[in-house]
Amino acid sequence: MHSKFGFLSYEISHIIRQRFNKEAEHIGFTHSQWRALVHLSENENCRQIDLAEILEIKPITLARQIDLLEESGLVRRNKDADDRRAYRLEVTDKARTVMQELWTIADAVEAKVLAALTEEERGMMVSLLERVKAGIAQSTD
Repeated sequence: MHSKFGFLSYEISHIIRQRFNKEAEHIGFTHSQWRALVHLSENENCRQIDLAEILEIKPITLARQIDLLEESGLVRRNKDADDRRAYRLEVTDKARTVMQELWTIADAVEAKVLAALTEEERGMMVSLLERVKAGIAQSTD
């Protein structure tokens, strides 16, 4: 029998992204922009190219996202003191306020998606997925 893990994880992720996009539409956000903001807030003052690597997307794709976030006043690009070709990224106070609303949306979507599981099962699943992710990270080093 073939493994369904890859298909299931992709399909669940796709559903979560679609539901998040629908719920966050009134704010004008997509899951991709939200993901960029979350990772940037966890890696404050990183270079744009480093954030693209963290997100595992092409730098040009991230540049477009950052353009939109910057136009919205949520991200600020600062010249890198050590490399004049590079920019360091900063999350603004306005972004922190918007992120609170986006976290609320993300939590509500997650609750709906995981409604079929008990609290204990949810915790176990998250723990197992974190182990899988850590195992993948170690195997690529």
